[in-house]
Amino acid sequence: MALNPVDREVLNTAFGMSSAANEPLNPDAVHSKLGGINEEDFYVSLEIMEGEGLIETSRKLTRRPSNFWVTSRGVVKLLDENGQRPAIQAAVEKAIVEKPNSTLSEIAGTVGQSPLIVAAIIEILEKEGEIGVQRGLGVELHANGVHAALRRRLQEAGH
Repeated sequence: MALNPVDREVLNTAFGMSSAANEPLNPDAVHSKLGGINEEDFYVSLEIMEGEGLIETSRKLTRRPSNFWVTSRGVVKLLDENGQRPAIQAAVEKAIVEKPNSTLSEIAGTVGQSPLIVAAIIEILEKEGEIGVQRGLGVELHANGVHAALRRRLQEAGH
């Protein structure tokens, strides 16, 4: 289902303000960047997107601000809506296959995308069983295993 115009604008703005570490965003700061969206519509949009898993909040949303951040699902939804996902996902897949055991930063540098976008694509590939991922406390994420089906798909595509 496509995002409505208000949700799209809120999510695009929040994504644009997100840091590589995806630190929580202050809703007042995000709302101040949205010229034509009133406060009521803004908070309704956040509630809807939280329910759809596109954002997460630090506590239950109320009419008072709660810090929030864009989830991997929200990033992928934006990429889908903007028609960017296929090309970015293909580039991430190719980078992982060409250099197994790469870190998130290395993959992001190779494909020229932010770590936030690459992390979202990696999460999708992991959930789909295409790659293995190693996570550790204080250790950067590593794509540590490429499954045969992904290798075959890339070979068939000529990559």
